Amino acid sequence: MPHTTAIVLTCVFAALALIAAVFVKKRTLRIVLTAVCAVIALLCVVCVRQTAQDDEIKKEALERVSDDIEFAGDIIESTKFSGSQVTYPYEGGDDDAYKQLTDNQKKLYDEILPKVQRIEDFTYTAEEHGYDTLDDLLIVMGALNQDHPELELYFLISEVIDGDMTTALTSHYFMPGGGDVTTAEQKDKLRHELEVFDAECDAIVAGMPEGLSTYDKYRYLAVVISLRTTYDYDSVGGTQIGTAYGAIEGGHSICQGYSRGFEYLCKKANLWCKTVSGESRNVSHAWNLVRLESGTYHVDVTWSDGYDIPPDGLDWFDYFMLTQDEILIDHDIEDGTVATGTHIDPPI
Repeated sequence: MPHTTAIVLTCVFAALALIAAVFVKKRTLRIVLTAVCAVIALLCVVCVRQTAQDDEIKKEALERVSDDIEFAGDIIESTKFSGSQVTYPYEGGDDDAYKQLTDNQKKLYDEILPKVQRIEDFTYTAEEHGYDTLDDLLIVMGALNQDHPELELYFLISEVIDGDMTTALTSHYFMPGGGDVTTAEQKDKLRHELEVFDAECDAIVAGMPEGLSTYDKYRYLAVVISLRTTYDYDSVGGTQIGTAYGAIEGGHSICQGYSRGFEYLCKKANLWCKTVSGESRNVSHAWNLVRLESGTYHVDVTWSDGYDIPPDGLDWFDYFMLTQDEILIDHDIEDGTVATGTHIDPPI
């Protein structure tokens, strides 16, 4: 509900409550009408406060990303690719990994997911639940991160060890940029940061120029990430470097962060995207596969960004929209992924 509308409705129903209290003659009817109008007015007050909070979150998010959104849009607009606008929807569901779990694991998943989303502490002990449950919990942790990648921004499972034995598994929350979260005040700060980050991603997608080819939709998202982060050669980025947060907000990433950040934005934009695992330059590596009308293509935002390669330069395209033969020049694919598209000349 728009902020102004909510304020107007609050005043209206508050006035109706007052009118009912003064002018309605029948006592029972007067009480009912007054109570109903008062409750609706109260709900409108709550809505006003929530709307104001949402507006503040959006404002903070835009302050963080507006310059990069504008710059990325200018780059794309100045060198548009005149290709097909046919898009394919993002296929990763919110329950793909859940479907592969056993019944006991699904029960754990259903117990834990709402707790993690509420940033609620929990512990499973071997004494109370048994080691089979602890083993299942680790499997569930992987499924949760696959189905809900946003959880890895702030949550993991920690072991409680006595001697050389794991005696329990417990929740561990942390700020995306670093720092443990244990107190109620810290949890409120974490919730706020997650809301702002989500609003940042929404703003990036909403800032995509209209009428773009599918090629340029992917390019816009990749350019934003190139502008938002740099490769963490000096290991200064902390735990966030392998997450979408590191690529979109944190400022430092490794290949895992670049690929997850790109896929995270593609999911927000409902663009088909998958992660590819393998090796490049003799180290383990991750990048993405995207889909155009002409087939699927490799996108390696990590090496497109490289040593701060400008995203408006020709070198940036060395690892953007590559065919299978082109990516295999200096990449080894370990998960069997095969790109089906044919060569595309960059638009500059």
